[in-house]
Amino acid sequence: MLFFMSGASGSGKSAVLPVLRLLLQDVMVYEFDSVGVPVDADTAWRQRTAEYWIRRALIHQQEGKHTLIAGHAQYGEALACPSFPSIEAFAMCLLDCADVVRIDRIRSRDGHDQNASMEMLCWAAWQRMHAVDPQWRPDVIQKGGDLAMQWDRWNSWQRGDPRWKVRVIDTTHLSVEEAAREIALWVQDARGGSGSRVEGG
Repeated sequence: MLFFMSGASGSGKSAVLPVLRLLLQDVMVYEFDSVGVPVDADTAWRQRTAEYWIRRALIHQQEGKHTLIAGHAQYGEALACPSFPSIEAFAMCLLDCADVVRIDRIRSRDGHDQNASMEMLCWAAWQRMHAVDPQWRPDVIQKGGDLAMQWDRWNSWQRGDPRWKVRVIDTTHLSVEEAAREIALWVQDARGGSGSRVEGG
């Protein structure tokens, strides 16, 4: 099974990974950006990288292993990746937090305000909407996207469609260990329910 854990900067994705690897020892856990981030990284790069990780997960799938990827890829992007239909089961979660907490975390981590921006808060807000509504500004990920993406898999879906499932985990008041435990529980729940399959557009 493939798990994507997304979220804007400051949500806790990287922070939870060491604990998550201890809690999910039978899951192959990767950080999306571990393949390297070019200086000109853009929407198309993010989508090509999501495709790379899906292909990596397919190798683990053949080995009978689960895969979790922590990064910026979005639900609609994962569903549109060329290799996605070969994934047997998939689940997505969004790590989220309050704006003030996000900015404080970024400043504490980076030591400067470069990523503590209004743009980052807007990106977080868009992700919050995308998690519940496939029709909320899909142009944000489709404009300038990779030409291989298959957007027609979900372009017609409306809010409330049972195929559109993103678990939101609010890390605002959680320690790193508490957040990791919440994510591990989500993984266990999804595995118990065999995740979700996406059929047709």
